[in-house]
Amino acid sequence: MLEIRIIMNSAVEEIFAFKTCCGVKVFDQNLEILVKNRGDRTVILMSSFDLEGEHATKRIDAVTPPGEHPLVAGEIKALYCYMDETDWASANAIVLYDREGNRYPVKISHQTE
Repeated sequence: MLEIRIIMNSAVEEIFAFKTCCGVKVFDQNLEILVKNRGDRTVILMSSFDLEGEHATKRIDAVTPPGEHPLVAGEIKALYCYMDETDWASANAIVLYDREGNRYPVKISHQTE
């Protein structure tokens, strides 16, 4: 079982800018996805997801870091991407996938804190 937390407009762009001050820059990373494996087996997470809206689904492939991500039991991984504000506002869920094709949907809450 995966526990997934999505953070829109996270401060990750500033963190990347600080950590890579003399190297490759990563701009416009405003969506952070934190994934924790609460199960007892390794899950290999793909670095893409579907953004589901009421009328359409959009595949998001430009996720950092790219590739497959093994998560052993208890491990946490973070994925990042640029998310268009208009697409985000009309979405109601994101769906992550593992290498076996299992779906991990997460409902989007548009409430402000």
